[in-house]
Amino acid sequence: MMVGYKDRSLMHNSALACLLLASFTKEYQKSTASTRHPAFEKLLLVLPFVWHGPSRRSIARRNFDTALHVVLSDEPRILEGLPERVSAHAPVSCQGLNLACGTGLLVKRSTEEGVEFAFERAHWPQGSSPSSVPKDMFATVLRLTNWFKDYSTAELFAILGLI
Repeated sequence: MMVGYKDRSLMHNSALACLLLASFTKEYQKSTASTRHPAFEKLLLVLPFVWHGPSRRSIARRNFDTALHVVLSDEPRILEGLPERVSAHAPVSCQGLNLACGTGLLVKRSTEEGVEFAFERAHWPQGSSPSSVPKDMFATVLRLTNWFKDYSTAELFAILGLI
């Protein structure tokens, strides 16, 4: 064992990514009455907020009525290094989405706008409920869903300073 070595796969693993992204997708659909599904690019934004401690702590405790721009104004640390976090978390986001699709939690769809994902199950399969996800992570997912549903992917990327 190397001193100082940190195995990021143990900290941010594909199974946890799968549950978080599937939870986001399910809640997104529920909040839009199943009329819309999250785009791939929008899903790439979830883990950089959920797995970033300062962002997660700031977001998880927010009221659902608080607007995204207010949270970003009140907590500028949320946006610090966001492009780098999105890039760093993209591989595990893709692994999580692959696992979610491979296990039947999510379905990948191609549309005129691009790739989107849908949660097409009536309920969570036995043993795969997000109840095992840490509460603050799940709370962050719920708030992100609440905000992200109101913006197109392009609008969201502009608001977050990613384009």
